[in-house]
Amino acid sequence: MIRIITLILTVSLCLTGCSSSGGPSVSLATADAHMLKAPPNDPLLVEQYCFDRMAVLEAWRITMGSKDVLIGVVEKGFDPTHEELQTDRVEVYQLPGMEHPKEWLHQTHGTEVVSQIAANTNNGKGMAGLAPGCSVIVAATGTHESFQKARHGSQESAQKWNRLTGEKSGEAIRYLVDRGCNVINCSYTTASTPTDAFEYAIAHDVVVVIPSGNFNRNSPQWPGGVLDVLCVGGVDKDDKRWVNPPVEYKGQKMIQGSSYGKGLNVVAPCKDLVVCMATDEKQNALLPDDRWVTTGLGKARKGYLWKIGKGGTSNAAPMACALAALIRSVRPDLTYREVIRIIEQGADDLASPGWDEYTGHGRINFQRSLELARTWPRKN
Repeated sequence: MIRIITLILTVSLCLTGCSSSGGPSVSLATADAHMLKAPPNDPLLVEQYCFDRMAVLEAWRITMGSKDVLIGVVEKGFDPTHEELQTDRVEVYQLPGMEHPKEWLHQTHGTEVVSQIAANTNNGKGMAGLAPGCSVIVAATGTHESFQKARHGSQESAQKWNRLTGEKSGEAIRYLVDRGCNVINCSYTTASTPTDAFEYAIAHDVVVVIPSGNFNRNSPQWPGGVLDVLCVGGVDKDDKRWVNPPVEYKGQKMIQGSSYGKGLNVVAPCKDLVVCMATDEKQNALLPDDRWVTTGLGKARKGYLWKIGKGGTSNAAPMACALAALIRSVRPDLTYREVIRIIEQGADDLASPGWDEYTGHGRINFQRSLELARTWPRKN
């Protein structure tokens, strides 16, 4: 279980001297499809190794994303006050009947995911998002009074909570489809989400992105391999399938790792990533803004995490989601199925030629996929 930073914060050696302060944000709304003009000035970009690994800056010479492309994100909570996410490109919708979680930990996961996609770029602060020119709608499923009962109550109350969150996730997907989202990211355990919600999105030509799951088993989480979604597994900095060392949980050894096998489309980096962290006065008061320190969540600094010790396929999925959005920025005429095929064909093979059970079609490559999208045959 993740513990709150205030209980376990210990200072470590400084790993970088980059300052998080900088000049004013530079608008990406240019007349030439938001193309990259010069290297971004985000100081934490030097820690974002995934940009080099996936040829992101090269791809940005084609496009950094179109404001007309809407990315939907389904999450429990989200911190819209983070300075990297305060933009008219990002909005939040709260599911009716649920409360937006006020707890720091319940906002952090969604803040991480959204920052990977849409963090303000070239603003002289922090990190860079992967699709900074696109628009994002976060559908927050939130919490409910039954949440506390489920945590400390009977198996029946826990099952009731799971059904409720599954229903709300389904509502969130339908809402995002009706809002006109072109891509939807679902970085959560999707087993309890109703099938018809995913089918509704697919029927409306939406690219649905899910993580393969952290269960370390030869079976990606549903609906990977069942419905036509983009299922994304995770790899580490060495391009090996992400697997964490065993940990004790309720008296048993548990191993978290990227689930694999039939239904896995591609993989993306999911460990040692820089992400935004939900803001909180107590937490931020203990964190410096000019260096990384050791916490129970990995390395951290004010407003940011460098996820040294954790990882997870929840952080691999938004990378593929951002790539799908950039493809749709360049070629809005392509179907969801064509976008998925382009991402597969543009991936860097990591094992034997073609698909394999551990890495699918390979690690996603932004540049190759966008170049492929530009030349993809147009329909008559």
